[in-house]
Amino acid sequence: MIINCLNILEICEDYEFLRNAVSDERRRKADRFLFISDSYRSICAELLLQYSLFENKGQYVEINLEYNNFGKPFLKNMDDFSYNISHSGDWVVIAYGNAEVGIDIEKIQYVNQSIVDRIFTKEEKDYVYSGLKMEQGKRFTQIWTLKESYVKYLGTGFLTELNSFSINPIDCVVTNQDGEIQDNIIIKSKQFDINYYLSVCGKEDSVIINEILLENLVDFIHRKQSE
Repeated sequence: MIINCLNILEICEDYEFLRNAVSDERRRKADRFLFISDSYRSICAELLLQYSLFENKGQYVEINLEYNNFGKPFLKNMDDFSYNISHSGDWVVIAYGNAEVGIDIEKIQYVNQSIVDRIFTKEEKDYVYSGLKMEQGKRFTQIWTLKESYVKYLGTGFLTELNSFSINPIDCVVTNQDGEIQDNIIIKSKQFDINYYLSVCGKEDSVIINEILLENLVDFIHRKQSE
């Protein structure tokens, strides 16, 4: 499994160039956002998908998206390439591989007690609140990203209730309400760029994380346009 990560902080001067390199549908979507940072993330999400497809296939591939019954996108007629995208703050990330995958990145935040009480299981609550005060926010964000990556892996989104399963971040396992371990599922999380947690769920044990620089994207677009 490959995870490509892009920091959007430096794209301001190149935004129009990047914007012109995505689909008309993506441009329209990006233009509807109130805040320019949301537009940046939207444009970069499609560009990361283009970049990752080329990285995987060794050729430029036209993006033709379809959606499952729950709204999760997938590439039409491409059964050997599964992907998932997430973004938060300064980062846009994509995970891809040969099998289904879910990824989530979130900026570390303070514990939201109402969320913990409402959708975290007892084991997850114990994990969050057993940490020192300064660690509780990290643990809360870690559990949240792991839970999101799992439902994104399933492709059901929040139609799978977040309190219907439990995440153990120490043993890296998912259990259902009956305490049964969900076999053949691999979850991983790590503190990323100091202020973020990055979590992924899939079937592949090997995970490679790459940072994609703005210059990598610009060079990729130039090469594609010259074909």
